[in-house]
Amino acid sequence: MRFQKKLLLNYVLFLLVSVVIICVMYYHLSWQRFVSEEYSHLQALTGHMMQQLELQYSSMQEAAEYLLSDSELLNHLRILAAVPDKSPYRGEAEKEIRTKLNTYYIVKRYYRVIIYNESGDIFASYNFGKKKVVDSIPQEQEPWTYQATGIRGKTIMTPLHKDPWGVEEQQVYSLVREMLGYQAYLEVQQTKESLEKIFHIYDNNMKVMALFGEGKLLYSTGDPIICDTCRGMGLQGKNGVFEVKNPCDGRKEIVATAYSELTGVTVLLTEDKAVIVQKMSEFLWLACAALLLFVGLFIVFLDRASKNMARPVNELRKRMENMSFDNMDNPIYIENSIDELKALANAYEDVIKRLKESLLKEKSLSYLQLQAHYDLLQAQIAPHFLYNVLNVVSSRGFSLGDETICEICDSLSGMLRYSTGNCTRYATIEEECEYLEKYLYLMKLRYRHKIEYCISVEDKIKRQAIPKIVFQQIVENSMKHGFDNCKGTMRISVTGRLNQEENRWEMVFRDNGKGIDDKTARELKRRMAEMRENIWNHRTNIEMEFGGMGLLNTYARLVLFFGDQVEFSICGSDNGTEVVVTGPEGLNVLDDSKT
Repeated sequence: MRFQKKLLLNYVLFLLVSVVIICVMYYHLSWQRFVSEEYSHLQALTGHMMQQLELQYSSMQEAAEYLLSDSELLNHLRILAAVPDKSPYRGEAEKEIRTKLNTYYIVKRYYRVIIYNESGDIFASYNFGKKKVVDSIPQEQEPWTYQATGIRGKTIMTPLHKDPWGVEEQQVYSLVREMLGYQAYLEVQQTKESLEKIFHIYDNNMKVMALFGEGKLLYSTGDPIICDTCRGMGLQGKNGVFEVKNPCDGRKEIVATAYSELTGVTVLLTEDKAVIVQKMSEFLWLACAALLLFVGLFIVFLDRASKNMARPVNELRKRMENMSFDNMDNPIYIENSIDELKALANAYEDVIKRLKESLLKEKSLSYLQLQAHYDLLQAQIAPHFLYNVLNVVSSRGFSLGDETICEICDSLSGMLRYSTGNCTRYATIEEECEYLEKYLYLMKLRYRHKIEYCISVEDKIKRQAIPKIVFQQIVENSMKHGFDNCKGTMRISVTGRLNQEENRWEMVFRDNGKGIDDKTARELKRRMAEMRENIWNHRTNIEMEFGGMGLLNTYARLVLFFGDQVEFSICGSDNGTEVVVTGPEGLNVLDDSKT
């Protein structure tokens, strides 16, 4: 597939995936937003309805308080309770009570206000015509009277019911209150129409209910099954928005509730959750159409853009295909190319230059490798000759009965085999200590009582790998420089241990010589830092630069073997010099790449 088609296909796939993700996220966010707005709308409606209901309840309470605070009215009620039925005072009291109940304030604002007592006296506002009341206390009134009795003058609200006082049928709800000390009761009535004004909603998808705390229904326009479900969930007395499952058809209903402590009533407003999707549908279709139009235009744009981007790439590909060893030095220029492709062309030119340099280096390395093989074969000739000479000397010493000569030859032969052997270039700490033991043995024969040494290494680190001839170089440097012009006994201590907390081994070399001075130690530290920088950053020819087998050579081989994990420190004092070499624990088996 061509680059332009791949580019266009990738962009289109990315666009489609992005559109799908955006659509899903948009739908999810829109759904959440619409649901949140609908919840807020339902909650606001229920709160408004509850406010209207509380206002009407407070107004009915005000009417009751107004009458109960009228001292003249209370005196007339007291007269009715005290005088006999045929007393002239009784007629005057009844007339005054009726006058108080038929004031403009009461008649205009309330359907009916009634005062009745246990003696059977009934006084009602607007008691004539269609609103005339019955002559005796109806039996339907007894439950409300019973509930209002003995609660110390508190008001009870009755559910919506048929008016038992009126001659004409009318649905009313009322507040009933006992008039303490007068053996009478006061009832303030409002019609069903007043509740319908409070709970009226313009959306036919919404239904409203009003429940008392005990679950009795004050008003309802909803499904009775939903009413029973809300009762079963105990939503009365709560504020918030809830989801209720309709047990008949399984639909989810959103129920917003508002509870009033003043009235003891909970208003519930329900709406089918599927209505929210219907409200969203028109807006979503419009958004989808606009998104499809955008996708179409964007695909056309991508087609033209991909062609313009693919042209310089194809030109660069042709130049690269036609590249050969003869025209490597020719510059690459692509007309009307973007900055990234120009940078790519420049990078390709740099690669070609580095390739030519690598070819030249490869030729040089091939020559050096052949020279190294020649030097290795040449170096194998001298050790064989030395071995033969040492065997002759050892045989001569054995024939003369001089065991010391035999031991010297044996130690020297072992050291030669260890140092010139080319099977492995690295050894273990145990092998290094054995080599060092042979070297110190020969030095002991030379200096006799003037040298004392001690080698103590833990078994845990004896199998750790290390470059060859490291310990002997450190000790030789100590004997050469540390005991220069010293007449006392030379004491050399070599100890090795494992630091289990840091998982590192540690080799410590101490002598009792004159000690390295600070200037020499700083200079040695500086040269070691330069050498480390040359090894890892500049990759210089270290064999030619180092030369000899001193501490710098030893440090260089340790760095090449262990990398940044090796630590090499040297410090001096009046008591002598101490060299500490530490390396990582765990390198027990030599890698084939290093052998």
